[in-house]
Amino acid sequence: MRTIPIEVLKAELAQDLNAGRAENELLVKSGQVGRSEDVLEMEQLESAERLEAVEPLLPLLALYGALVTDILFGGILDTSDLDDDPAEYSAFRTDYQAILTASVIAVISNLQDKGLIQSGVV
Repeated sequence: MRTIPIEVLKAELAQDLNAGRAENELLVKSGQVGRSEDVLEMEQLESAERLEAVEPLLPLLALYGALVTDILFGGILDTSDLDDDPAEYSAFRTDYQAILTASVIAVISNLQDKGLIQSGVV
């Protein structure tokens, strides 16, 4: 198996978490070195290809994001400070689910891109 530097994986995940639209500001804030426009565009295109490859799985991956959210909000996370504000609780839960779903998609697309998993979906 080839070795992939952690910084490369971090950059790929940053792109994939942001639907292939991560800009230099986000990359620098996450500890990455800024990119030239050419390199940034190349990384964004590569992300789009990774994400396109898992597109048939998106409904299933969204379901996994929802299930993990249900588990976390079912007792792992302490949301008692939001008990008196249903709107805030709902917004917090929605944000959490979006982050978890994006994370699931980013990790699966990256693993598939590296040939470590195969979807079997044609």
